[in-house]
Amino acid sequence: MSASEKLPSIDDQRQFWNWHWQHFEERKVINDWTERRAREILRLINGLPLKRPRMLDLGCGLGWFTEKMAALGEVHGIDLSPEGIAVAQARRPDITYLAGNIYDANLPTNYFDVVVSQEVIAHVDNQQKYIERATQVLKVGGYLIITTGNKWVMDRLGDVGWRVQPPQHIANQLSRGHLKAMLAPNYKILENFTIIPHGQLGILRFVNSFKLNAALSLLISPEKLAALKEKAGFGWQMIFLAKKTS
Repeated sequence: MSASEKLPSIDDQRQFWNWHWQHFEERKVINDWTERRAREILRLINGLPLKRPRMLDLGCGLGWFTEKMAALGEVHGIDLSPEGIAVAQARRPDITYLAGNIYDANLPTNYFDVVVSQEVIAHVDNQQKYIERATQVLKVGGYLIITTGNKWVMDRLGDVGWRVQPPQHIANQLSRGHLKAMLAPNYKILENFTIIPHGQLGILRFVNSFKLNAALSLLISPEKLAALKEKAGFGWQMIFLAKKTS
């Protein structure tokens, strides 16, 4: 969304996300790529020096990932969509869920050990305020795990169909440098990496060439090759682990 375009209201955004979660099965929201991202987040949480942490799932939708987090400690979920939250709460009444706008929702400050933001920051109307809100609810020394699309790769996907969005939906992708700068004032970045190599334009046309990758497979396994691409920043998803310092 360009700076000249009018941002949708919170009510408009809420209507979009209600529709999104009503149609999540036909839109294949949960897929192999989603599950890969989930595994990476759980790996990061499990690697933290915490026992039974207090965790918040920002933008939890139907609560599918919140439920995975619940096995690790106390977990709360919040989403703008009341319909999504209703489904999540009905399935797991033991988890604390809240339907509301993250900017003014009644969340405890300095309470959580871990905040997870999975594919949300690109879809909010004020990204800096969103980061600030996550910072407020985290304890000093707590951890923020944030995932979002890798703008550098998404600009080189080739298929522009994903760019066509309804007017109620915000899609403002971030570069790795931009996200680092947003986190810098209050966080120490412990890890940042990309996953799921993708893209067909520019250098990615060469990097992801079928012929090149077939030739390289004679020397290196597809798994190792994908890992090298991810390390080089060619994955279409970014994952950051940051520790709150102030």
